Amino acid sequence: MSQGSSRQATTTEPAASTAEQEASCAAGMTMVSGQANIFGAGADFAPGPGGGGGGVVPPSVQLPAGSSVVTFPTITGTVSPMQRLVGRNGPGGDRQGTTDITSYGGISGIVDRRNGMFLVGVFLTDDPPSTSAPKPLDFTKRERFQTLAPGIGQTFFVGDGKDRTLQVPQGATRLFLGFADAYSNGNFYQGHPGYYGNNGGHLCVEIRAAEQ
Repeated sequence: MSQGSSRQATTTEPAASTAEQEASCAAGMTMVSGQANIFGAGADFAPGPGGGGGGVVPPSVQLPAGSSVVTFPTITGTVSPMQRLVGRNGPGGDRQGTTDITSYGGISGIVDRRNGMFLVGVFLTDDPPSTSAPKPLDFTKRERFQTLAPGIGQTFFVGDGKDRTLQVPQGATRLFLGFADAYSNGNFYQGHPGYYGNNGGHLCVEIRAAEQ
């Protein structure tokens, strides 16, 4: 699908976050720690059922009333899935996959068999996440979408944000950003969410919400 034109664009202001303040971002940018656990979206704790630490709850932004699309004009910074031992990568991921992480609570897992440690997002309403998650999305060879319409609680690929438009699902009022991390049987990014405790770095993300 082609990217539609938008109007009345609004740069969202980041909500308070418990993310580790390794550094600051410019005004109007949301800081996303490498330990930001997307499966903690809408919760008061960051879950780590797979072990290795749950990291921190992900930062969120409140979407202005009437928002129908979200874009990410600028994303800077680098992160690492194992600081001091593994090199850093940008928001687009480390190209080391395979990512295949299970769902947790009302937040879906995510699949990308050619990439890992990429920026992800999830939309929620004002209510806590559901007790059941929607179907995980598979972004293997599908990262370069122009427009995507995820459901509430359905984790999606953001990456570097270039030329991507996310349609805001009906009822969504909040957008969370973070990472999907795990480790199982010697494989990065597989199994139950976890292993955020040794992640490093941060990203600075500009989020722009608009009517379409």
